[in-house]
Amino acid sequence: MIRHGASACAYPITVRQSSQLNSIQRSFLLNISEAYSTTPKAAFQVTEGIIPLHIKAHKEAAYVKTANQRKTSNYNNIKFNPNKYEHRTTSTKLHPASFQLEDRISLIKQFLPVPGLTIYKDGSKMDDKTRSAFCVLEEDTTKYVWMAQLLPFYAVFQAELLAIQAACLWASKTNQHVKI
Repeated sequence: MIRHGASACAYPITVRQSSQLNSIQRSFLLNISEAYSTTPKAAFQVTEGIIPLHIKAHKEAAYVKTANQRKTSNYNNIKFNPNKYEHRTTSTKLHPASFQLEDRISLIKQFLPVPGLTIYKDGSKMDDKTRSAFCVLEEDTTKYVWMAQLLPFYAVFQAELLAIQAACLWASKTNQHVKI
């Protein structure tokens, strides 16, 4: 929250601003580490692995200047040229009231089936058992089945991704059209 306006105030940051940011950060570091109040701030930052706020403000300002304003910025004697980075994506300019779903999605047209193999995948988690699987079908005939049981701490999303990865690896070995 403190770094919110970093892009506006970080160039150039004064000694007074730097000391103010450090004093704000010090109180939080004291609470995090539960150390003595006489412990130096630098020791807190090293032991907790927290970057000083004035350095974060400089980094944020360099990022905003390069990415948003598309201007060349300099941080820690490194020059960042905005032409070497992708442009940020812009949000849609479409007003919600003028958005017509019928213009975007066709509910009338039938999609033709893709010839070749169809792969169905699934990941599930029930009673601390996480499982992942996929099967390959060709016209209602099962051609291949793959299953795996994961350790209980894996999430269902990881099981889904594992099934997709395994299906993609299997599909890359075939030389046919595949639909997952």
